[in-house]
Amino acid sequence: MYGYSCPAVTHRNLAPRKNAIPENLQRLMKPTQTDKDAILRRAIIRVWPDCFSWPEARRERYQLQRSREDDFRLRQAVVLSLFARKVRSEEELEALLESFDDARYLLLNSTMLPLQGIGADSFFLNESLPEDKTLLDFETLGDYARDDHQFQEQARRQDDPDYVIRPYRGDLHHSWARLHIDGAFHYADLSSQAGYLVDVLDGLSFDRIQSLIPHEYVDGANHGKREGKGFIYDKHVDAQGLEGQLEELQRRYYTYMNKRHEDLLDLFDKTARKRVYLRDRSRADDPHMDFVFSDKTALDAVRFRHFMSDCRLLAGDNRELETQIDHERHAALAFLEESHRDIMDNFDPTVVTLRKKRKIILANDKLKDLL
Repeated sequence: MYGYSCPAVTHRNLAPRKNAIPENLQRLMKPTQTDKDAILRRAIIRVWPDCFSWPEARRERYQLQRSREDDFRLRQAVVLSLFARKVRSEEELEALLESFDDARYLLLNSTMLPLQGIGADSFFLNESLPEDKTLLDFETLGDYARDDHQFQEQARRQDDPDYVIRPYRGDLHHSWARLHIDGAFHYADLSSQAGYLVDVLDGLSFDRIQSLIPHEYVDGANHGKREGKGFIYDKHVDAQGLEGQLEELQRRYYTYMNKRHEDLLDLFDKTARKRVYLRDRSRADDPHMDFVFSDKTALDAVRFRHFMSDCRLLAGDNRELETQIDHERHAALAFLEESHRDIMDNFDPTVVTLRKKRKIILANDKLKDLL
């Protein structure tokens, strides 16, 4: 993955979907894997008629580097077969996908996976890569994580010439994937153990800070106004006069999370337990597995072509991870409580740290979700 993954978004848009599948039609939309394989094969032959005569290596590389035009034509054919919906352009296809609920996304994604993935589990890394690279350029998850780490660190150095590049310690950035587990389609989240624990801390902070200093975000004078090809995002926090204290609490907690991430990376790098924790978070129409890698020795041991078998060889006891989650959660909540007391007793909100004011412009299709 090139660039930080925001934990607030997932494989599918989590907003409520319109056009949910009527119950009386659901039975017709549950083709077997054999049915889906046949649909995909027909789409491939239609778009790429001589592919099955190619050597496997050539065919596999084309699958991962197919042109945008071919990708649209393949999805166009699959959508027609699965949903009896004909789309004539990428814009029409995207509009149709926007109307899908999780069940339709699952049907489409599970049908497409054999074309997208590699190896015994049809593993597909759902992240952006440079145009000159594909998953075939990385044998192991560790190879990918090192490459991404180098990219991230160099980007930070370009933004700040004084930035000190950190050594690689198995800090796999949160990544999305799709794969077959025992022949069944699954979505997957891949994380380093340090990153996974800090994601838990990030997730609990909003509600706890809200309870300590109640606040809401209100429209500013320019919110929603058009500028260029987008709209201005202008919202301000209203904490009933405690805006300065709120900002200080948020700042301290952000610093706390960064330090915990660094400390945990160091700890797990030194102990090198070589574990993979598999946490099943499946729900209706969302088969989902978290893969949590303890350190770089675990990342180096997992090959993309043999993802599940390699992970199972290293599978750790999830109770170990749950114990660590509970410990980090309690410590973080205690930090917030203590910081809140200190800020309310001693912090002077009239002493303002100067920061550069930024104007945020959002594209037309993004602002509608935030207005």
